[in-house]
Amino acid sequence: MQNLDREIRIWAKLKHQYVLPLRGTVEQFGPFRALVSPWMPNGTLDSYLNNVHETFSMMDRLRLLKKITEGLQYLHDHDVIHGDLTNNNVLVAADGSPRLADFGISNIMVQSNPAFSYHTGAVRWVAPELLDPPEDQPIQCATKSTDIYALGGIMLQVLYGKQPYWWLKSAIHVISARFKQAEPINSSIEIQPNHLDFMRRCWSTASEVRPSVEEVMNYLQEALSNETSSV
Repeated sequence: MQNLDREIRIWAKLKHQYVLPLRGTVEQFGPFRALVSPWMPNGTLDSYLNNVHETFSMMDRLRLLKKITEGLQYLHDHDVIHGDLTNNNVLVAADGSPRLADFGISNIMVQSNPAFSYHTGAVRWVAPELLDPPEDQPIQCATKSTDIYALGGIMLQVLYGKQPYWWLKSAIHVISARFKQAEPINSSIEIQPNHLDFMRRCWSTASEVRPSVEEVMNYLQEALSNETSSV
């Protein structure tokens, strides 16, 4: 609870247009306090992309991805780790702009309970060092680098409408594929080579090879410029 208090205090101080604001907390909703934030009428990133996929251009997708990355950059600039960046933890406001939500809680869970394992939905997005830590090392907590791994999955979903390991329906099959070091993509969709190369950097099993959030921003700015010049 002390860790949760600390995370709530940190969240309450964060002010960014692409980070979901915390309005307050409410008791008596169960064993933990309920955290109160503004309602996002377009729901999760997953549902929003399903609704707009027929009208969403590559330019639209790159702009949305850049806004998500701006939110993550703000968190990292304030030494805040998201820790659970998935398509369900990016919400979409009425104007179609994203809000990062539910950050910081996964590290609390790991620190308070070493047996904590990432919930079944997150196994598609979580970095390998968190999913299968070395036996002789302490339990790993999320880092800026693990956020970048997850951002690679967000990139795949925003640009190509597919979540990581989309052809596998159950969590146990995803986990099996992860332990076999299968990539989060297969050959059933065509991905632009420059996008694919960058996503693979984000998904590197060596955390030090992954780009920083600033490098992701630079890449997306260049991709937007290239897309504009090709129109």
